[in-house]
Amino acid sequence: IEERGDPWINLGDDLRFLPGGEFLWSSERTGFRHLSLHAADGSILRELTAGEWMVTAVVALDAARRVVYFQGTRDGVLERHLYRVSLDGGPIARITDGAGWHDPIVAPDTGLYVDRFGSLDAAPTLTLRLLDDNAAVATLFADESATAGALGLRPPELASFPGPDGTPLQAAIYAPPGAATGDRRHPLIVAVYGGPHAQLVANTWGLTIDLRAHYLAQQGYVVLKVDNRGSANRGLAFEAALAGDMGRVEVADQVAGVRWLAGRPYVDSGRVGITGWSYGGYMTLMALLRAPEVFSVGVAGAPVTHWDGYDTHYTERYMGHPAANAVGYRESSPLTHIAALRGKLLLIHGMVDENVHFRHTARLVAALTAADRPYDLAIFPEERHMPRDAKGLEYLERRLVEYFQAHL
Repeated sequence: IEERGDPWINLGDDLRFLPGGEFLWSSERTGFRHLSLHAADGSILRELTAGEWMVTAVVALDAARRVVYFQGTRDGVLERHLYRVSLDGGPIARITDGAGWHDPIVAPDTGLYVDRFGSLDAAPTLTLRLLDDNAAVATLFADESATAGALGLRPPELASFPGPDGTPLQAAIYAPPGAATGDRRHPLIVAVYGGPHAQLVANTWGLTIDLRAHYLAQQGYVVLKVDNRGSANRGLAFEAALAGDMGRVEVADQVAGVRWLAGRPYVDSGRVGITGWSYGGYMTLMALLRAPEVFSVGVAGAPVTHWDGYDTHYTERYMGHPAANAVGYRESSPLTHIAALRGKLLLIHGMVDENVHFRHTARLVAALTAADRPYDLAIFPEERHMPRDAKGLEYLERRLVEYFQAHL
């Protein structure tokens, strides 16, 4: 099999061989990852799945029954379910029920699977179930005391709004208690990642137990998360919107999220901050520099500051070779836009970061100094890509909150 794609090909891990020489294959050649069955010579025997949704993982292949079990977004990108389809063609059947995130493990040749399930309203459970009718056989793990109410937490609101090009974008909102019925306008903090291979907004317990978001909301901030174009699980065109020019459409989508949420009477659009780590740190810088009229305070953790200094395989998939895209590399770098900085900036970085090397922040500090732009800096001399010890994490959270309290 030979595949060519524009602007890139995401590698899959779905190749499965059958005893007679046939094999299962997945591809994004239609714009969405789907499954197909191939003969031993590579020719396609039949397409097994299709549509504007993604197969996110092959869970199991039952060669004897000629059935493939897979996880996907057929019922919406905010959820994950287990499905099955016959290798001989026919309709797709959903196995799991219950709105939320199902992460299944199929036990080979037993007719059983373990359903790892959670949602905004349900803490994770492990249930042994029958594949045929999804009937529960045994509860392997459940903690009835772990509820949002018992923990003093409120699940965030999930919503959708149109992006700058009309594409629907998904958002999660954590509002201060009583904000919707009060007469006060609250400052807004955007919690961002924004890069490829990630999805922040989903019907998951992880969103409900985001303690930083809840604490900020308790302190009077509205917290917003948006999965901008460039993020995962919405198809190749959605992800590839950033091809050759990172940090532009992503920022535009985050700005659109701020302006959309600013339509609510409890949001103060004149006081907007942003924070993120890694690609989110990069996004924090690009938001401050490309939209200074929107974002006035940023806390950037371990940010990439020029893509010529990051992993070659990762970067060149999205940006191409530096010699062939010099303008894209220049414009996608925060170093290029330092003169536009008007807001308050706190940089945080571990000095032995093995992923985004500390050199990124060092280059940024040199550029800020040369441009006579003020900044604040918190470094962790013995930490890697983010603090791991309890004291370091506590210090990080305190510095972040105090920075927003002081400047937002």
